[in-house]
Amino acid sequence: MKAIKRITALALCALMLLGLLSGCGEKKQGDEKFVLNASVCNVIDSLDPAMNTDTDADSVFYALYENLMRESDDGSGEVTLTNGMAKEYTEETNYDGSVTYRFTLRSTARWSDGEKVTADDFVYAWQRLADPATDSPNHALMSVVAGYDDVRETGDKTKLQVSAKDESTFVVTLSAPCAYFIEGVCTAVATMPLRRDLTENGGGFDTPDLVSNGAYHVSAWTKSSELTAARNDEYYEARLVGPDELNFIFTANADEAWQLYEAGEIDYIAHLPDSVIAELSQDESWKPTAVYATASVLYNNESDTFSNEHIRKAFDLAIDRAAATATGGAENSPATGLVPYGIPDSGETEDDFRTTGGELCAIDEKGMSARATQAQEELTYAGYYSTSMFPPVELLYVTGTENDTVASALQSMWSTTLGVNVMLRGVTQSEYNARMEAGNYELALQKVTALYDDAMGFLDRWCSEDEQNLIGYENGTYDVLMGVARASENPVARTAFLHDAETMLLGETALSPVYFDGTAHMLRDTLRGVYTDGFGNSYFAGVRANTD
Repeated sequence: MKAIKRITALALCALMLLGLLSGCGEKKQGDEKFVLNASVCNVIDSLDPAMNTDTDADSVFYALYENLMRESDDGSGEVTLTNGMAKEYTEETNYDGSVTYRFTLRSTARWSDGEKVTADDFVYAWQRLADPATDSPNHALMSVVAGYDDVRETGDKTKLQVSAKDESTFVVTLSAPCAYFIEGVCTAVATMPLRRDLTENGGGFDTPDLVSNGAYHVSAWTKSSELTAARNDEYYEARLVGPDELNFIFTANADEAWQLYEAGEIDYIAHLPDSVIAELSQDESWKPTAVYATASVLYNNESDTFSNEHIRKAFDLAIDRAAATATGGAENSPATGLVPYGIPDSGETEDDFRTTGGELCAIDEKGMSARATQAQEELTYAGYYSTSMFPPVELLYVTGTENDTVASALQSMWSTTLGVNVMLRGVTQSEYNARMEAGNYELALQKVTALYDDAMGFLDRWCSEDEQNLIGYENGTYDVLMGVARASENPVARTAFLHDAETMLLGETALSPVYFDGTAHMLRDTLRGVYTDGFGNSYFAGVRANTD
């Protein structure tokens, strides 16, 4: 499982902050509340689990909602999968190869208004997620459930094979075995239960009256600045919850959050600024927290220029991954493939998918000279015998993040090695999304992520007909490999097909992984108990005063 890493301040920083800790994040005597102030994300407009795309905001959703399964701290520095709303489940393989799961819900599971959490709450939420009318960006999570394709084609959400056998029994039939169903789908934000009566009568996803089933419920919400979540007394483990309140303070960036931390106004910061990370990295014992995301250069495989594989290879060979990674921050590491470290392999060994798959991308700085020569040869193979012949191209990316410095570094590498003119185009997230969906780009810089903890999530989207395939990659053999992997009941064979697919994808330079993402967080040294997972989510129910 994923290791929990706790980042502490440097000694000098700790001494400087001791005077600021009074009244901050500690349990008070008498009737005073234990309030934990945290910065995890920017402004949240809606708390609709099906519609959330801000992975940073997931930490807020996990405080408010709980799924069938959940992740918790096993007490030894590891995140472990445990039962959530479901106290138990059974799995049965059917004669046609489909798989049926039966989840028995806890009799003590309650919504924050006291109503019982029922199987129909899950049926409603999952059907709503798959329904094209909902237009959820996360609907692909339902693709493993039988009937999903029919729902997408007909718009009839009742075709999704989920049902409530009774008030406490939620039944799901998958079209084929799915290695990540329990740990990925059944813990995801988008598949959290929803109340049909409340959602269809206006939802309340953007008001402080939100009814939720997690350890906390919304008690106050100022859209532009903060959201306060109070302990949910109806939660089945309410007595084990630490803070009485979680106060999520919205910050535009890591620098703003750090200023609040230094001023003693927040106790936990989920993303440290580059300057602080650079200082921490001077300590050889310090390690960042790996995140399941790979910053990559996406090529528009359907454009006039990048439909040529030789050109894509030339641009890939010209990337000095170590140098590009350094510009992104000390928390990142050069990408050796598309699937990052930490993603499980077949289970034959303790190695993860990346370790087993080996290095598929060149990261050796000493080999840059030879790669530069090869890159220039690739342009020649493409018919560009003089760099003056190569047309100007544009690199699209979301500005205001580490992308600015990484994009600039890539521009310099391509100019120096290939002699080509790459123009930078930093845009807002909404403009970026619109241009990518329209195919109106040549090069793009984007972090490739997955909805679940499995290599399939990083590779499935590049199939020819997948709506997430925004690069226009099309290879029948790749589609077959992914299809066989999806249908395979043998975990070893399944993983072997996924390894072959990744090798093919990168062998044809459909895209260029640049670096594996990382993050660094900080909790006051007077507190303990925050734990994180590989998606960067932070969990706060176990926070206590540090008595060591």
